[in-house]
Amino acid sequence: MELKAYLAILWRQRWLVLFVPAVALLAIIVQAIRYQPRYTASAAVIVTRLPHETPADQYRYDEYYLYLTNEYTVDDFTEVVRGNVFASDVAQRATAALGTPITPGEVQGSLSVTRRNRAVLLSVSAPDAQRAVAIAQAAVAALRERGTQYFGFNDPARQVIVQVIDDPQSAVPDTTRTRLLWAIQLVLAFVIGVFLAFLADSLSDALHDPEDVRRALDLPVVTVIPAPPERRGRAS
Repeated sequence: MELKAYLAILWRQRWLVLFVPAVALLAIIVQAIRYQPRYTASAAVIVTRLPHETPADQYRYDEYYLYLTNEYTVDDFTEVVRGNVFASDVAQRATAALGTPITPGEVQGSLSVTRRNRAVLLSVSAPDAQRAVAIAQAAVAALRERGTQYFGFNDPARQVIVQVIDDPQSAVPDTTRTRLLWAIQLVLAFVIGVFLAFLADSLSDALHDPEDVRRALDLPVVTVIPAPPERRGRAS
């Protein structure tokens, strides 16, 4: 089928091609009116175990075991951040800093954690920027002050150094991601409209041009009788 034939189908079914994107656009407008942006504050800390004191005449294996211990410690810290004990500490600190109550459930729902090498990356999402920053700063303070006390290690020899490398000072809205999702919805609606237009045309028994007649009857078209001028005028 030639490009002209495809364009003719789209023109005949233009109401369907435009209807689906129009509905999607209306839905996007409603979403935009009701949309409440969420703000994300990010933080990062480096976690390092203190090296054990060993005599100078003993080989330290080039700090291999210290490096291996650091890796396990960072993994443990990611699990600590996901726990409800840590969430309770953060909620208390954030409530004191913000002046409004913050529950441990809200902290767990808004706080996500990942690791990169020996760094623990924290991300907090909240309905307003001040709330997101308060929770993120409280999480950083809890990690820095309590450290491995969450593991039950109160011995100073078993403590860790938690150094902040990205202090949460502000939060950014998620408007860019939301607008991208809206654009994807509109594009998908247009694609669906085109698909429905071709589907409707293929299911239709109407003959629109000589090529349709030839394919339907498997006979050559000898001539075409044009429509009267008055019918052409009404059709246009």
